[in-house]
Amino acid sequence: MRAAYRPSSLRKPRSRLGVLAAALVLFATACAGPRETVRPEQAAAPAPRAAQVSPTQFFHRAYDELAVRYIQPIDMPVLASTGLNGLSKIDQRVTVKRTDTRLQVMDGAIVAASYDLPRRDDALRWAQLTAAAIDSARNISPALRDTSNERVFRAVMDEALAPLDAYTRYDDPDRARDARAARDGFGGIGVTVGFEQGEVRVDAVTPDSPAGRAGIRVGDRLVAADGRAFLGMPEREVISRLRGPIGSEVRIEIRRPPAETRSELKLTRSHIVSPTVTYRRDGDIAYLRVTGFNQRTTDALTDAVRRAKAEIGPKMRGAVLDLRGNLGGLLDQAVGVSDLFLARGTIVSTRGRHRGALQSMTAQQGDIGEDVPLVVLVNGQSASASEIVAAALQDNGRAVVVGTTSFGKGSVQTLVPMPNDGELVITWARFHAPTGYPLADLGVIPAVCTSGNDQVAAALQAINQGRTTGPDVMVRWRAADHSDMDGLKRLRQICAPENANRESDLGIAEALLRDRTLFSRALESVQLAAEAR
Repeated sequence: MRAAYRPSSLRKPRSRLGVLAAALVLFATACAGPRETVRPEQAAAPAPRAAQVSPTQFFHRAYDELAVRYIQPIDMPVLASTGLNGLSKIDQRVTVKRTDTRLQVMDGAIVAASYDLPRRDDALRWAQLTAAAIDSARNISPALRDTSNERVFRAVMDEALAPLDAYTRYDDPDRARDARAARDGFGGIGVTVGFEQGEVRVDAVTPDSPAGRAGIRVGDRLVAADGRAFLGMPEREVISRLRGPIGSEVRIEIRRPPAETRSELKLTRSHIVSPTVTYRRDGDIAYLRVTGFNQRTTDALTDAVRRAKAEIGPKMRGAVLDLRGNLGGLLDQAVGVSDLFLARGTIVSTRGRHRGALQSMTAQQGDIGEDVPLVVLVNGQSASASEIVAAALQDNGRAVVVGTTSFGKGSVQTLVPMPNDGELVITWARFHAPTGYPLADLGVIPAVCTSGNDQVAAALQAINQGRTTGPDVMVRWRAADHSDMDGLKRLRQICAPENANRESDLGIAEALLRDRTLFSRALESVQLAAEAR
């Protein structure tokens, strides 16, 4: 998540502060980041070829930023020599050995080149040594000679970063461009597409987008763009042809089943930010689902709360904020969403080695959601930004959290733009809940645990009898020894994380909001635990 930090307090945190951005990376396969960010008009621009960026430039940026920002001190000789052994993934004959004074490039058992080691903290010299070692390896290996700079960069960086934490990674230009588009938006027509037997199917249409205004519907088939047929075209190329600079025009041919009528539409691309917020009215309750945290999430949620208040009126019982399956996103948006419902109190604090990582963010009064009774739903796939919101609202006694223990992704990443248009994602801080405990490897435990139980009536009876997550558990949770991984795992099993989105969770939430006595009882354990600190 990108953080626009203001020390001590953060009011409407939607600004950008400079090129580097602190980011909570969404947890996904290989920590891939959101289906979620450079400026939108750059999203479709061709990236600089990696061949135009010298290895010295590339590795100097990487080594320097890691040395300054990584949450733990970096051992430069280990980082560089470990990374260079990634060359063996391209040609297994090529390996690197490091002694106390020399770095050797090996061709099998033969020393092909040998170099003096630079001073341990000299990032530039280590970058130059890395570049020289790559040149030497290419001299002895036809496979490496025929390999692009970009593939070499990936091989070395993947190997160098593997011993670090699970969230520090290098994203090549293509992957970085996808991530930027999800965070910040892109120039496009406003459709989500799927691919089926070579055809391009419209799966969703963004409201008030060029596609929406032109009448494109879910289920339509996109046949061609600017005369280029999509049938059999690689998926990435299809996406590339749909996107483009804001204000540019594209001719889209569509086919509409079942009549199979065809038409051609001339659309002007606009700034598209994928929707992350949905709202529906359920009688006297507002249901608010947040699927991720991109640059529009706080604004969209504010609009949804405003709409709910206008539609339901003074009879509104409250709102359900559903964060189940939400893997995270931008840090400033997690703070903004929390602030929307909080009039005061700490939202989150971050701690790391870099002085910029030492931050505390607090709520300020004056937001439209501050008087709305609130139940938050979480599960084992509520991660990162979702956990910040759930912890902030629970620890401040502002909401009842229902569901199962969350994922436990408690670190903050900073995004470093690389000279080849890739990104280096570096863990630089850990975040702490308002009551002070770190969320890493632990997560947020709900006040009302539904793990292994989908019976609404039984859950409500337990709340009535005071059998929620008790203050003793909350106190143990907040005092946990984070060096004892087995102990953390045992604690998490008190309310085992599950990935299900049960209807019963929603039933419990709505029952709590319609019974204020029950709602108050569910909050008691959290409040008592806060008093026991």
